[in-house]
Amino acid sequence: MENKRFDLRLKRAIYDIPGRNYGIELLRIVAMLFICILHVCNTGGITSHVSASSSPDKYRTAWFFEALTYCAVNIFGMISGYVGYNKKPSVKRPLEIWLELVFYTLLCTLLISVFTPELLQENAWFKSAFPVLNGEYWYMTAFFGMIILSPLLNIAVQKADLKTLGATVGAIFVMFSVLPTAMKVSPFGLGSGYSALWLCVMYVFGGFIARIKKPHPLISLSGFVFSVVMTWLLDINGVSGVLKYTSPTVILSAASLLCTMCRLEIKKPAIRKLIGFIAPSTLGIYIIHVHTFFWDNFLKDAAVPFTKENAFIMGLLILAGAAGIFTFCFAVDLIRRGLFYLLRVKPLLQKLEQSVAEIFEKKAVSKETG
Repeated sequence: MENKRFDLRLKRAIYDIPGRNYGIELLRIVAMLFICILHVCNTGGITSHVSASSSPDKYRTAWFFEALTYCAVNIFGMISGYVGYNKKPSVKRPLEIWLELVFYTLLCTLLISVFTPELLQENAWFKSAFPVLNGEYWYMTAFFGMIILSPLLNIAVQKADLKTLGATVGAIFVMFSVLPTAMKVSPFGLGSGYSALWLCVMYVFGGFIARIKKPHPLISLSGFVFSVVMTWLLDINGVSGVLKYTSPTVILSAASLLCTMCRLEIKKPAIRKLIGFIAPSTLGIYIIHVHTFFWDNFLKDAAVPFTKENAFIMGLLILAGAAGIFTFCFAVDLIRRGLFYLLRVKPLLQKLEQSVAEIFEKKAVSKETG
């Protein structure tokens, strides 16, 4: 009996995602692949080493990949709202993410101290223990800001009638995206989307999408293709401001893909297991390859040699490079997941959450009884 329980816990730790929408989990994987492609193109040095005048085919290819993948951050923000708008506040998942983040920042600091000690910053170990506060990852800092505000956002999304919520989302889209992009201004401190405020906006959009009736997947997929092509054409023809997280076409591409994938029915157990096996590592893949140690030593300008090939081969190399980053970081994160499983991190956090809930329940009862 004990062996069966152990096997069940191990199964869930490895690939099972009870009660989840596997289309959404697949979207997490796709969005992280998009981020890897995006980083190969820009940080890898491709977009800065091709020009419209000297190599127009390569230029169009590189910026098509940018237009295709720029919606990834918005997708993650919308997914958070889509799956979280009707959930109760929890400390378990944020703490689990914090521990994962600290695990990698401490590991990377160790690697820097061993291999490139001259790059070790002052108070590096202390900063590694508080990565959200020292700006190592802009997204994680913004993410935790969004998490702190999510209970209030959930109340707004849950309690507002659909007409009011839709009107609010529409007004936000016009005032925070359409007009600033058209007028080339940023009056609300959105920082082109690199902020907790913007992730909160995407969270509300995701919650709104969860509440509405979604169009047929073919219609929403067509919307995604249209938005990507429009972003690409506007960008390569010199229209500035369309390749930002706050761009209308980038928002629409993210929303369209979310509407497509949330209705995707994945019934084959083998595919569900594969998705469940990979999806929990998407955050780890981001944390690993974006850390300064890997970013500066392995990724920066690493894809410049790709630009020596023709446009088609360059495109294949971009995809191969992104797949390589994804696969390597996934393999590393599997080790982290195994270690967290052996240390029983999830059960311990679950007990902590239960203890916190019991404390608040006792306080609530004592107030009611006077």
